[in-house]
Amino acid sequence: MKKSLIALAVAGAFAAPVAHAEVTLSGAIAMSVQYVNVGSGKNTAGGAVDSYSTEAISAGYSHIDLESVDDIGGGNKVLFHYQMQVNPMQSSFNGAGGGGPFNRDSYIGASGTWGSIKFGTNENAYERMLYEADPLDGAWQMGGNLQMLGTPGANTIFDIGQDTCGSNLGAPGGTTGGCAGFYRRTDQTVWYNSPDLNGFTFEIDYTLPAFKSVSGAPVSTNPQVLSIAGRYKPQEMPFQAWIAYEEHKDMFGINVIAASLPGGATGATTGAKDTGLQVGGGYTIGDLLLTAIIERLDYKADNGPLTDYKRNAYWVGGKYNVPTGYIGAEAGVAQSASCSGTLSCNGTGAKMIAAGYWHNLSKQSQLFFIGNYLKNDENATYAQAAQVGVSALGSKVYGMSLGIKHTF
Repeated sequence: MKKSLIALAVAGAFAAPVAHAEVTLSGAIAMSVQYVNVGSGKNTAGGAVDSYSTEAISAGYSHIDLESVDDIGGGNKVLFHYQMQVNPMQSSFNGAGGGGPFNRDSYIGASGTWGSIKFGTNENAYERMLYEADPLDGAWQMGGNLQMLGTPGANTIFDIGQDTCGSNLGAPGGTTGGCAGFYRRTDQTVWYNSPDLNGFTFEIDYTLPAFKSVSGAPVSTNPQVLSIAGRYKPQEMPFQAWIAYEEHKDMFGINVIAASLPGGATGATTGAKDTGLQVGGGYTIGDLLLTAIIERLDYKADNGPLTDYKRNAYWVGGKYNVPTGYIGAEAGVAQSASCSGTLSCNGTGAKMIAAGYWHNLSKQSQLFFIGNYLKNDENATYAQAAQVGVSALGSKVYGMSLGIKHTF
């Protein structure tokens, strides 16, 4: 009797589905051998920090995607997308999620001639503008523009996660943690993508207030993210332009910055508002695409040792298609910040330059090489993506990466 029930259950589990929407599987595996050298500098107390170098294997932006589209008639469709970021190794040398897969950009929603609306986990509009402009395969890896843009330095590379970054991490009376990056990927998010309006498209993202917390009066947090971007890219024209704005409430990025400055103070901040604004453009000349971005980050706190921190940055990039693949190069300058409070923001600027070559092995596989150099001013701690450890104040960072990318 038990054997019959088991056989019936197995047969039912493998029965062919009827009238189900088709599910597609896609993704990419990009692994490389990397060398990183971080020069000597000083810690926030003024003591000397030795230089170091290391070699490691990085999984980079490797992911697996499941997607299904169901046509419900009238030009409307139901959309489902689940993306897993994966690391083929058991552990990750830079702490970026080794071992098993974890959720990245996943949602359910609907689309039509009116655009699309989705809810789930989203790589928000502000980051996407930076990501799509980068000539080194999308900004995520060594040399990408997210080393300079979307971050005030402070050793912050990919400090994603609204729930972990927006929590009240401190004792009653203040917060000691937070997130300073504007490369946001948030869950609890609802967003709208417009249709193409004669070359103009826009996106609006909003996170629901699902992570409110109270940890002793008078501190309460209500972390929220609003991200808006618009792009004008007319068909058959060589130019494009975009603008993006993102606002963080109670994400306490200013605490991260304060902890990285000389003195290393965090203080008691009871409320914070961080904003990012970027304006960018691109121009195509034959096989060459040139892009440029100007960015302004502004961090404000109700109180504490650092109540305002403003940083401007400038970035240019180029991508040139050749018969065997493409060449990419970029450079960025972050100016020294201006600030209000008891901490000094002098010498917090940095410069970076990077270049790479992607060689086509087939339609699905590429061999790539990237070289990167980043120089911090005396009190800056900008870091390199996929870097072991952190940068000391005023350190220089060199890096090289050789790898293979396979898409399917």
